[in-house]
Amino acid sequence: MAESEPADNTRREFLSQATLAAVGAVLAACSGGGASDVFAPTQQNPEPTPGTSGSSLTVTLASFPALGAVGGIAAVGNLGAKPVAVVRDGEATYVALSRICTHAGCDIGIVSGGFQCPCHGSRFNSSGVPTQGPAQAALQRFNVVLSTNGTTLTIS
Repeated sequence: MAESEPADNTRREFLSQATLAAVGAVLAACSGGGASDVFAPTQQNPEPTPGTSGSSLTVTLASFPALGAVGGIAAVGNLGAKPVAVVRDGEATYVALSRICTHAGCDIGIVSGGFQCPCHGSRFNSSGVPTQGPAQAALQRFNVVLSTNGTTLTIS
């Protein structure tokens, strides 16, 4: 029996280490980068600087039927590495918002009347203001310019 002990100990050590590594990975994923990041999302996702390469996104409104009516919301692409949504909030006015949750940095989805984070359930209204936590900060806004002919938006 003494000959089988090293194999059992090796297996036990391996299983202990693997379990600890798995628990550590789960805890790291749940923490969202630490408490200091929860209230400082712009540290994780700095705003692009206008006029630099990749700092603007041009959106052809006809390509997004949801934006044909006031209250419509559409995922329109990425500004740098950030997914962007546009909300039509008036006859000729639009708001562009980051689709990155301000709680833990997850990509959020569009739902009726706003946005919802699949990671922890935060909800935001169509203006990007949180209506249900744990997120407490509003979604990041981008500058929006409507073309003179009203057919495109430039987001920066």
